[in-house]
Amino acid sequence: MAPTLPINLKWIETDQSGRTCVISVKIEQTKDRDFYQPDGIKSVFMVKREKRMGEENFETIILIDNHAPFGFHEHPNLPDESKVRQSIHVSNWQKAWFFFEIKIKELLDEA
Repeated sequence: MAPTLPINLKWIETDQSGRTCVISVKIEQTKDRDFYQPDGIKSVFMVKREKRMGEENFETIILIDNHAPFGFHEHPNLPDESKVRQSIHVSNWQKAWFFFEIKIKELLDEA
């Protein structure tokens, strides 16, 4: 059975350097099938991390979302360049979420 939308999750993890990461997943059905491709579902997968350990100043370091004209894509050069996008070849938000989980594991397991 498919999960019920909307989904709005947020949790906290600590990366290998000891910095706090706030992880969020927001998925909602919209009426705009043209902008939120392919099926009108807006998906945003995000990780914000402390710039420096112990500070409350966070920066986005992982962002995966879907919208026209790009479809599903990640922003690979965060936090430095937010406008750079790279397509990820997935067909729905469930597969994008799986891709996001891989990115989180890489972040939390990095040495």
